Amino acid sequence: MYGVFRLQKLVLGGGCIGLALLIFLGVGRSLLTSAKPRELPIYSVEREEKLAALGINCAWDDSDIDVILSLLEERQVKATFFLVGDWCRKYPEAAQKLAQAGHELGSHSDTHPDMTKLSQEEIQAQLERSRETIQEVTGQTVRLFRPPSGAYNDLVVSTARILGWEVIQWSNDSLDWKTPPVESMVERVCRKAAPGDILLWHAGRKNTPAALAQVLDQMMGQGYQFVTVGELIYPQPYTIDHTGRQKGA
Repeated sequence: MYGVFRLQKLVLGGGCIGLALLIFLGVGRSLLTSAKPRELPIYSVEREEKLAALGINCAWDDSDIDVILSLLEERQVKATFFLVGDWCRKYPEAAQKLAQAGHELGSHSDTHPDMTKLSQEEIQAQLERSRETIQEVTGQTVRLFRPPSGAYNDLVVSTARILGWEVIQWSNDSLDWKTPPVESMVERVCRKAAPGDILLWHAGRKNTPAALAQVLDQMMGQGYQFVTVGELIYPQPYTIDHTGRQKGA
């Protein structure tokens, strides 16, 4: 009789453990399947053709704008310049030159803060103030946003998209902000070059114009065509994979 009673306890105990395990696994599976995917910007674009885009940040000064505009014009290349609102207000003539030369403009925020430390209302204010400034100074309406220092989180990306912005990162970093030698920048960018690349450059850095000119010559010599970011990316509907690579529907 004792043996039967013990057996019943084991069966009941095992059943309880099994039931608990099933519940745990079910809840875990439910959490996994219902978890919201991370909000990602566009880092690069799925392209079969040798297309790439220049994304040039303007946050420091305008000392090399004329040189950059000249080398782009010589090569008949249009770039996308991401302007900080403060920069645009400080150097309105430079901003106007970019627009008048037919280049695409985007926002790099209004005051270059760490966007991940802002509330939704503050993020919205940064975007809207920069849009208003750029449009007022240049006459160009902007819809592309590159977060300062590449810092973003789900709130930054989702807020921007709700407001109608496309959030743009990069897949090929020149590291010109560190002012490395021209040769190392050229080697780095050209070695990594791939169709659909969005390149990161900065105005106001010592070696940028020389390196940019050589990169353009080498990549164009390899058959690459440079378009603006707006021309490179796909319109809705599209998908973005876990690496930030955008693909057309």
